[in-house]
Amino acid sequence: VDFAAPQAMSLPPRPPARRPCCVAAAQIWGVGFWAVLFAECVVSLAPRAIDPFRKGGVSGGQWLAYVVIALGIWICEGLGALGRSFSPLLVRRARELGPSSSLCELLLSPGFVAGLFAARPARLAKSWLLIAVLVPGLAATVPFMPYPWRSMVDAGVVLGLGWGTAVIVVHSMRVILKGRWPEVSPDLPAGRTEWPEAKEGSPAVE
Repeated sequence: VDFAAPQAMSLPPRPPARRPCCVAAAQIWGVGFWAVLFAECVVSLAPRAIDPFRKGGVSGGQWLAYVVIALGIWICEGLGALGRSFSPLLVRRARELGPSSSLCELLLSPGFVAGLFAARPARLAKSWLLIAVLVPGLAATVPFMPYPWRSMVDAGVVLGLGWGTAVIVVHSMRVILKGRWPEVSPDLPAGRTEWPEAKEGSPAVE
């Protein structure tokens, strides 16, 4: 009996390795997009946020509401959603862009680092919800608010986005100067492992 030799299983072709300059450009494009976007929002909203100080006509109760609303948005949006989660995630997921990353991930790196795709279901839900609140949610409601209530919300958004931008810059400088990446999970989808260099470069959390 002639037994035919088993044929070797054909593996799918590996994607071509990306050049380091392409990877670095994608990382800068991904993180820089959000930093510039947040900064532009801060610059555009800041004049309206300080209108009560220039125009006046604000009662004592409204000044109290100004402080409460502005600080409330700063704590929830700036310290919470952006400072502790979204901003560090942007920098951390930029490390997952490497030589084997797909062309889609490199070209759409702002969406990748934000966890808008190629992420765990929970991260996808959080990121899309945050974007929905920041962009269409505020844009559809705040412009129709009367003075000085719109200025109160704008002040909170300025503080929140300003804080989020500062966190992005600080983490980016730590990466550039010390090679230290944010100690947060990149929330990669199941079956995709983190870069070993990212694990080794981050100090252990005590």
